[in-house]
Amino acid sequence: MFSQLHTHTHIGSRLDAMASPGDYAERAAEFNHKAVAITDHGRLNGIHEHQQQCLKYDVKPIIGVEMYVADELEVYGDDEKRKRTKNRHVVLLVKNKKGYENLLRLNYISVKDTEHFYYLPRINKEELFRYNEGLVLGTACMGNPFAQLMLMDRTDDAYSLFEEYHEVFKEDFYVEIQLNELQDQKRVNELMINLANVNGVPIVMTGDVHYLEKGQHELQTLAMAIRDKSTIDNIQFEFESKELYYHHTNDYIDFNERFNYNYDKSDIISWCRNTTDVSVKIDFLLPERNKLFLPKITDDDDRELIKKGKAGLEERFECDYKDVPKEYRSQLEKELEVIIRKGFSSYFLIVDDITQFSIREGIYGRIGRGSVGGSLLAYSLGIHNLDPIKRGLLFERFMSDKRSPDLVLDYFCEK
Repeated sequence: MFSQLHTHTHIGSRLDAMASPGDYAERAAEFNHKAVAITDHGRLNGIHEHQQQCLKYDVKPIIGVEMYVADELEVYGDDEKRKRTKNRHVVLLVKNKKGYENLLRLNYISVKDTEHFYYLPRINKEELFRYNEGLVLGTACMGNPFAQLMLMDRTDDAYSLFEEYHEVFKEDFYVEIQLNELQDQKRVNELMINLANVNGVPIVMTGDVHYLEKGQHELQTLAMAIRDKSTIDNIQFEFESKELYYHHTNDYIDFNERFNYNYDKSDIISWCRNTTDVSVKIDFLLPERNKLFLPKITDDDDRELIKKGKAGLEERFECDYKDVPKEYRSQLEKELEVIIRKGFSSYFLIVDDITQFSIREGIYGRIGRGSVGGSLLAYSLGIHNLDPIKRGLLFERFMSDKRSPDLVLDYFCEK
């Protein structure tokens, strides 16, 4: 039995991960893994999609994040310029409702000001300890605070810090072991296993998964080059390990032999099984999102919206739709495609109905510009009278140049 507790998706990990929540959920079901976690770097924007996909494949979703914990939030050099500080990694998994509330609180803290968000969303150790209730903590990769101390030859400090974390998280504290081709990983594993044994902390096997299939490391490197605006000949960063795909237990047995870790096979299997102990602890699902239920105006609101949008432009230009300027036809059709795909046809028809009622009853209205996808459609329906193609860019110019409000109002006033 195995559950993957450390995965990164293309949604939240800024192109240093390629696979989708659906990819992982499908693979988990294929491998008969009962649960899979999402642990994107410092971001929670993939958690709803993760849960939806896991439930689709009858896999237990685990909500989490790989959080950045800064040694110091603000450090300035002698030149009074702010310096980037070291950010350590820990994995946080939501155990229950209280844990979800605390994860949201920590996520907010990590981005709430420039003290915390500096290149990356970050928290400090004290904030993590303050809001630990309901969270399971895994020690993540070689970037964890204990491993980093050890790699700086501060092993005693690593042991002291580990004891601090263990005292706070107690039975919800787990040491992650990862197997790959990196020599430093062997040194880190030795430390982490010793820390676990000395303190009686369970060990779990994790994969630090960034893509789905073995051999996709080159594609992953290209994705990160796009993120970093690098060229193929000038790659700024790539993962040292080429084995960060979605693993089966047999992969870890293979890595153990191939990369000469020489652990007992029984230990590998035990560490994999311990992941199930973590997944069993998890008792939380995201509450179902509030849904917007709108009455249908016609038997086919999509078709009706297309009809009314085109008729509106015909009326505006006093010609058949085929004779409407191409720029307007192209923009309208693009907006209609997005609105229909997102399920907002009924919404626009309802707003149009309210607007037309107001016009008939002499109620003051039609002030506005529309926005983004609905801008030209709103103009064609008569929801407002501002031609977004003719006026739109000029409006931005007025606002960006900080022109006077009176001048803007005069410019857009109905003639």
